[in-house]
Amino acid sequence: MKFTLIFRVATSPGQLPMPLAASMDDEKDGELEKYKGQAKKIMRQTSNSSPPQCTIEAGSYHFHYVIVDAPGSAGAKICFLTLAEKGYPRRFAFDYLDDLQKEFLQLHGQQIDSVERPYKFITFDTFIQKTKKLYMDTRTNRNHLKLMSEDLRDIQGIMTQNIQEVLGRGEKLETVTKQSNNLSLEAEKFKNRASSLYRDLLLRQWAPVVVVVLVVLILLYIFWR
Repeated sequence: MKFTLIFRVATSPGQLPMPLAASMDDEKDGELEKYKGQAKKIMRQTSNSSPPQCTIEAGSYHFHYVIVDAPGSAGAKICFLTLAEKGYPRRFAFDYLDDLQKEFLQLHGQQIDSVERPYKFITFDTFIQKTKKLYMDTRTNRNHLKLMSEDLRDIQGIMTQNIQEVLGRGEKLETVTKQSNNLSLEAEKFKNRASSLYRDLLLRQWAPVVVVVLVVLILLYIFWR
């Protein structure tokens, strides 16, 4: 696993996702930074309607993620996302995410709703690194594969998407959002202009009447004094 990110999913319009923890001692290279940027875009685009388990193909690497409900929360969801080499077995990747999920929810699951600052649980990286090392060990993987021959987990049903499709949808969504915001601003301007024109029309329509009434009242006042 090259990179791991845990975040609270944005579950309502206008809400932003909240990164909770991430792997910290990842390899430092330009290519990995590119994938980290894609991971942040995936984080921003994940929502209530996203599939609970998914693999996103991204060239020579694949993103894998699972989304689970936060225990004791009023609708909060947590996403566990990792980046692995294309040839790395999907079953191992999702077992790795399951191990992270169980430990993280046990330690911090009840606190998710109250998190207000990014990476509040950054110390969870210690467990991430320990688990990552376990799953990257070849001998451990062979033993794991033998045990998994009796495992009933069905990874065939896990959705697979392409990174360009995912990011493309996000760009379209951002465009639609901007267009919607622009339309709202234009509608507000039109409403203000319409109100101003209506006031001007009323003023022009009733101003002469008001003037005549005032003149009559003044004349009556002078006459009856």
